[in-house]
Amino acid sequence: MLIRSMLIAAIALSLAIPAYAQRVGGAEKVGKMYKWKDEAGNVHYTDTIPPEAKDLARESLNQDGISVERVERAMTEEEKAARAAAEAKAAEEARVAEEARKRDQVLLNSYASEDDLTRGYKQRMDLLEQSIEARKIEIGAREQSLSTLVAQAADMERSGKVVSQALKQMISSERTEIDRQKGFIKEKEAEKTTAKKDYDRDLAVYRAAVARNKAAMEAAKAQ
Repeated sequence: MLIRSMLIAAIALSLAIPAYAQRVGGAEKVGKMYKWKDEAGNVHYTDTIPPEAKDLARESLNQDGISVERVERAMTEEEKAARAAAEAKAAEEARVAEEARKRDQVLLNSYASEDDLTRGYKQRMDLLEQSIEARKIEIGAREQSLSTLVAQAADMERSGKVVSQALKQMISSERTEIDRQKGFIKEKEAEKTTAKKDYDRDLAVYRAAVARNKAAMEAAKAQ
């Protein structure tokens, strides 16, 4: 069946080429020909592209009937939209991959080893702990001061004296400052939690970056 189809096509081509020959200067010159199939699958040979075939796939043939150029059929609007979506997806994937590569490089440049990353984490935690301890000491001192001020106010009240506005203001200020320092400690404790999460994440990312970088170097050597 295939051989028969090939013979039919060859015969059709041999008959079609002379039909489009042009005589120039006493010599026979074959004009440009096109081979195309209609929507029913029928093969046509023409020297021009008819309107009904302008969106169909076609081939340009030389004077020996050899295909020298192929034009694919025009895409439908749905196909154009699908191709545009695929190209956009590929571009986005490439952008994400490039950003990941840059992040990897920054991380690898920032830390020579896991030990360096761990050392940086411990330094961050030490600073937070020192800051918290300093605030606790300050709170202790202010609580002692507040206790003394409250006792003075109580003594004045027991002796029938009016507690001065200045003393009241000092008591209020100490209480406000104690609350502020406690809030500061709470924030630093939250930072410690965040620092631990950051460290765990960065360590995992660093290990993955090292693995990707190693794989890339091995692939480059293999080429």
